[in-house]
Amino acid sequence: MILLITSKGIIPQSVSTRGHAQLLRRLIEQNLFLYDEEDFEELQLQSLSEVIEIYYQLFKKEMEISSAETKGKNGYDGSLLDESAVNMAEFAGKNNVSAFSQTLAELLTMLEWQYEKKLPEIQDSAIYNALLRVEKAAKNTSSWELYGKEDDGLLIALTSFEVNMLEQTISMYLTDALDKSTSQTLFFPLTDFYKSDTLVKWRILEKMASMKITPEQTIYKHKLTDCISRRIQVEAGKWLTKEFQKLKLSGKSSVLKDAETLTKILKDFESQMMVAIDVTTTAGAVFREAYSCGYFDCLSKAMDEKIHPVCLQIMQSMDTYQEYHKSFHVNLRDSCALSYSLYIQIKKLVDLLKSNFKNPQTFKLEECSSMFVKCFMNLLQVIKLECHNRIKRAVETEEKDSVHTEEKILSSSVIVLNCFCTVIDEWKHIEIEDEDLKTAFLIKISDSICDGAKIYAEALDNRIPKNSDDVLKDFEFTKKICTLSNSVEHVRRYLEDLPRQMLWKESLSKSSQDEQELPDEDSSGYSDQVLRILDLVHKSMDSHLRGISLAMMKMVVASIQTQCEKLLSSWIQSVNPNQTFDKFFHCFNEYLESIHDSLKEALFPQFLSQLWLSILMYIQKEFQEGLPPEHAKSLKQNISELMDYLVYIKMEESETHRPLLQQMVSILDLNSKTTVDLQLEYFSQVAESIVSPVEYLGHIAFQAGYKVIDEDLIDLYINIQKGQRIPARKCEMNELYVKLQLFPGSMFPNQIALKSTPATEDLDNPIFNQFFQFSNLPLEVLSVKGAVIQVLVLNETKSFSGEAVLLLNQVQNMSGFSSLEFLPVYLMALRKFDMSQISYQVLENRSKWDKNAKTFINSRKKLVKNQKKFLTCIPGKLSCTS
Repeated sequence: MILLITSKGIIPQSVSTRGHAQLLRRLIEQNLFLYDEEDFEELQLQSLSEVIEIYYQLFKKEMEISSAETKGKNGYDGSLLDESAVNMAEFAGKNNVSAFSQTLAELLTMLEWQYEKKLPEIQDSAIYNALLRVEKAAKNTSSWELYGKEDDGLLIALTSFEVNMLEQTISMYLTDALDKSTSQTLFFPLTDFYKSDTLVKWRILEKMASMKITPEQTIYKHKLTDCISRRIQVEAGKWLTKEFQKLKLSGKSSVLKDAETLTKILKDFESQMMVAIDVTTTAGAVFREAYSCGYFDCLSKAMDEKIHPVCLQIMQSMDTYQEYHKSFHVNLRDSCALSYSLYIQIKKLVDLLKSNFKNPQTFKLEECSSMFVKCFMNLLQVIKLECHNRIKRAVETEEKDSVHTEEKILSSSVIVLNCFCTVIDEWKHIEIEDEDLKTAFLIKISDSICDGAKIYAEALDNRIPKNSDDVLKDFEFTKKICTLSNSVEHVRRYLEDLPRQMLWKESLSKSSQDEQELPDEDSSGYSDQVLRILDLVHKSMDSHLRGISLAMMKMVVASIQTQCEKLLSSWIQSVNPNQTFDKFFHCFNEYLESIHDSLKEALFPQFLSQLWLSILMYIQKEFQEGLPPEHAKSLKQNISELMDYLVYIKMEESETHRPLLQQMVSILDLNSKTTVDLQLEYFSQVAESIVSPVEYLGHIAFQAGYKVIDEDLIDLYINIQKGQRIPARKCEMNELYVKLQLFPGSMFPNQIALKSTPATEDLDNPIFNQFFQFSNLPLEVLSVKGAVIQVLVLNETKSFSGEAVLLLNQVQNMSGFSSLEFLPVYLMALRKFDMSQISYQVLENRSKWDKNAKTFINSRKKLVKNQKKFLTCIPGKLSCTS
């Protein structure tokens, strides 16, 4: 009889059976402590941990015996011989070793066996099965053996020996499997993931990561996280290093090929990442369980270590290459295309990584935009040159008659707009992180498009010979000018919507929101400033294209005017305008119909407006004043009919021709009046005009009134009192007198001019006190606007004459007064004779054939002809100059 120490105390053990005798023999070989019953008093109590250690040592020995007798060719699965299994079960049963402790001892023994590389080799599947048995045993553990229970699993009361062995053995296994054994690819690439050995290894690591059987924080799980992270980085780095051997990295001489090769490598890397996403999604429980270990978090570190320095080196070489070849468009274009492809591929990798991160973080390659700044600026130049070169080629290679008949535009305008659409589409797909660079692209791309539109419009404008009368006479060429104008307008109308197509406001609004470091007011101010710049660029283009289109339409207008010039001139100068107008209008309308067929509908109203302006200017230039009133009346009626017709066919209303039309109508109205009406118009304007300092010649004071002597007759009374500030001495005058006359003379046929006696003293302020009377005047003259009393102050030599004009409708009725003395005094400024009025010019022109007009003009000119030139004499201030 022997005593065996267990968790229940000292238990006497019988050795009658053969199996038990063998077990005892192995215990002795393992130097375990067994005692005879006689020595029990000297025995100290053994702990459960020590019993588990004994069980562990026994199991390890039994495995060695069983493995020696294993004949399998595919390695050892860790199973015991039947006899050994029975012996271990009997020992566990008699010493109360739990099922969980048994399975844990089995697992740890296998892991230690593999770490020590004993033969035969333990199969990975055996280790995985052992892990499953541990997991199952934990679930079936009785409640008195549990330390506690959490929501996500059970916690087992492990002995200190078990805890130490668990930490030590699994850590050693992980070090060996993940750090030392690198021949097998486990994590990158994952193209062969579903091979059984790789899959089983993942399952083993997954179970180790998910095992939660002790309340203490196990150290091996941190070890697991670190080992997996290193292994991923090592395998990814190894793959990249092998691929990077394809790069020459010999500066600008190989940079184009290197950029292309690196882009291909990164595409392959992206493909491997897509496989990894599928694998980690379906079979990546190890990364969900392994604390902070994220598959793509680890990949980002490998990319920073391997890809970032290579990209930086290649882009530095690319900057050197582009600077060297900056004057060669093809080299710059190809290098920019390769650089941008590389940038996009890096951007895809970064976005793919960030979307799959377990723990948010930043890494160097995320800020790759800084490497490509120079490339992006050169890309802007390439886009601009490509756009402008395509436009120039479209114009140069276009056939003469290459016209889109339905739209009435050149085929080149379609190519130009297609070019703009391509540029805008390319811009929208350029993925730039840097906000300042985004804004620069927005401005420069908009500017390139607007400049391209200007280049196209100028190229079409250069097709038209300048200052050539032959062009104006060739109406077929005029139709071609219409097509050119249509094409310019077609491009301009499309670009009116450029701010919406390029999303100016939306892009800048998003940029302002992304600028976290700027206050709201500063962000808004920055966006407004950029919008103002873009608006100025856009308006400059729009104005330029409108100007060229307008110049083309003016050429068309000049051509029509040239074609119709004889009939137009004949109409204006004809004695009977109505007859000649019909001929002109018939010819004019035929040309209008032809232009309407050639010009776009949107341009036709603007063309009519320009045509109308040109006709008005021609009429104003060719119109001869002084012809009979009937001529002006007919001409005015014809002009009105022509304008109504142009408005009817959709002439654009413009403020440009309105003043000219009003002026022309005013001239025609004047020329439509009789000679008497013109004189009334003239004196009315003189009476109502303000005397300027240059015209001022002093003042004259007088009283005026009338009495009704019959139903339709009046007597007019005027009392001239005195003059004031008349420049007599300064102009060397010796005596002055006053002369009164009624105008227009044809309205007062029986009246003669009345004259006062001369005044010789104090000629600067002469006293006249002279009374005048005009008898038997028609009463109706008082209501005629323009009928006046002319008051002249003259000297005997007629070297001085000053005029004041009083409208008769301003003279007061004396019926309630007994004398003029009770009437108010008129103090009127004396002035030079005014011959600047348009009505005077019409009378002067009419005097060639009209007797009344000639008499009036001669009387006015006679007074002006004899007086001295003292026009700069201002009384009291300047001396008279002759």
